[in-house]
Amino acid sequence: MSTLSRARALPRPAKVLLVTNAANAFGGGLVLPFLWIYLSQVRHLPEWVPAATLAAQAIAAVIGGLFWGAELDRVPYRAVVPQVMLVAGVGTAMYAAATSAPLAIFAGVVYGVGISGVGTMLRSVYAVTTSGEQRGLTYSLDFAILNAMAGVGVVVGGVIATASFASPVTRYAVLYLGDGFTFVLTGAVATALLWRSPQKREPAPRGGKQRGGYLAVLKDRRLLGVYAVLLMALVVSYGQYKAGLPGYLLARHVMGAAGLSFITAFNIVAVVVVQFLGMPFLRQIPRTRLLALSGAAFAAGWICIAVAGQQHGLATLTAAVIAMAFLSTGEVLVIPVANTLVNNLVADRLRGRANALLSITTSTSSTLGPAIAGATLPFAGGEILLIVLIAGSVVALALGLRLGALVPAGANSDVKQPDGAVLQASS
Repeated sequence: MSTLSRARALPRPAKVLLVTNAANAFGGGLVLPFLWIYLSQVRHLPEWVPAATLAAQAIAAVIGGLFWGAELDRVPYRAVVPQVMLVAGVGTAMYAAATSAPLAIFAGVVYGVGISGVGTMLRSVYAVTTSGEQRGLTYSLDFAILNAMAGVGVVVGGVIATASFASPVTRYAVLYLGDGFTFVLTGAVATALLWRSPQKREPAPRGGKQRGGYLAVLKDRRLLGVYAVLLMALVVSYGQYKAGLPGYLLARHVMGAAGLSFITAFNIVAVVVVQFLGMPFLRQIPRTRLLALSGAAFAAGWICIAVAGQQHGLATLTAAVIAMAFLSTGEVLVIPVANTLVNNLVADRLRGRANALLSITTSTSSTLGPAIAGATLPFAGGEILLIVLIAGSVVALALGLRLGALVPAGANSDVKQPDGAVLQASS
């Protein structure tokens, strides 16, 4: 069966949510690169304000993620989804009125609490609206659509931000209010889908008390293995896109802002192309092996960046583009695959918490990556950083291979899963 035929065969709730989340990704793209510029150059706040805002947002995201994960396991999804999306939507919209440092930081806290639950909620809802053999396709489609629509949003946001109508404050307010609207829209659609479909959970243990919590998730060696591979992979990829990668190429004086913008755009396009073209072939390979292959792809990418750092002009750009092709392939091999593995392995009663830990792993990598880059870039012209990143990629490869011995075949490939975590929505 072709990828298109398999996509058409997805349950209606999953297809509607994929389309709606495309709008949400577009809204996120509208404001993706602009917070620092908006607060410092449009609102004319001190330079420490955007830094403090992002820090407050990151801390709030960890705390909020733990809360939302537990809530998803405790109460029906249809009660949690509108809360998550409303908080995230209000948080990003509050930036439109961030005229002072306290207001900007408060907006960051509210947005951090909300956005931490968005990914957790979406992964959980995708899992309970699809069967085991459909989850891999659903997460892959979501990842490709998210990147494509976020890329479109970045372009549209750039056009609006630099347009000549109204004032800069008004133009940026339009962007942040637009982002907030897409959160509310996605929440409304997801809530309506879940409201029409009674949520099915595993029966509670005798005595009516649900056992387990975050500790129960962390005691599962298979889940811990997935989190470990994901953390290592994201530290050497996403965690470096705004830190180690530009820092190394700029420090070597081999690429400027135009070149960095080009390879960043290429990365977005490459992820979408590799995801869509690779889906028919990737589904034939065990997921743990794909995780291992992501480590090999990341290692190859950083080797190419090392080559780029020794060249000039077109040779540098060519090596950097090849590097981004490898790094983009690594992203495709790790992110949707890790999402699928976790949701195939976890019990329904712990699904929210397991997905919350996926979100926290991603947030942690966004902190560790720049920290590693900052600590190593000043030495040996950045070569120490590349050695660390290549070594980290090899560790991800080894962890993926080791994980293969722990994950059962049913969760490791697209075979029908005997779980009862599927919602059958009325057509």
